Amino acid sequence: MKRIILTLVIALTCTLAIQAQSCSRCGNTGIIRETCLSCHGNSGGRCDNCQGSGMVSCYHCSGSGELTCHTCDGTGMNGDETCGNCGGQKTFRCEACKENSGYLRCSRCNGSGAGSCYNCGGSGIKEWRCPECIAAGRI
Repeated sequence: MKRIILTLVIALTCTLAIQAQSCSRCGNTGIIRETCLSCHGNSGGRCDNCQGSGMVSCYHCSGSGELTCHTCDGTGMNGDETCGNCGGQKTFRCEACKENSGYLRCSRCNGSGAGSCYNCGGSGIKEWRCPECIAAGRI
C-alpha cells in the first residue's frame, strides 16, 4: 500500500513539475536583478562620511587647528606669571592636523572621496530572491 501511495505521489509531483509555468518576473532564475535604487547604478559615487571631499573635521581640535593649553587652561597665565608651557599664547597648534589646519584625511575612503553603496556593495545591482516563484524559477 505504501509503495502505491509513493508511486502516486512521485507521478503527481512529476506531472505538476512538467505543467509548471516559467516565472516571467525573474526569467526562470529565481533571482531578481535590478539597478540599485540607492546609488542609481553608479556604485556609490562619493563617500558618505566626507561627502566626497576626502577630508573630515579633526576630532582632536574640533576643526579649529589649535588646542587649548592644559597647563594654564587657556588663560596664558600661570599664577602671576606668563605660562611657561605656551608662552602666554593660550593655545598650541594641533599636531594631528597641523598640515591641513583643522582637517584629517577621511579614514573611510582613505582621502579619495569615493564611496561604495551600502545597499549593493558597490556593484550598482541589487539582487534578491524572486517573491513570485519563491526563488524556484517556476510557478
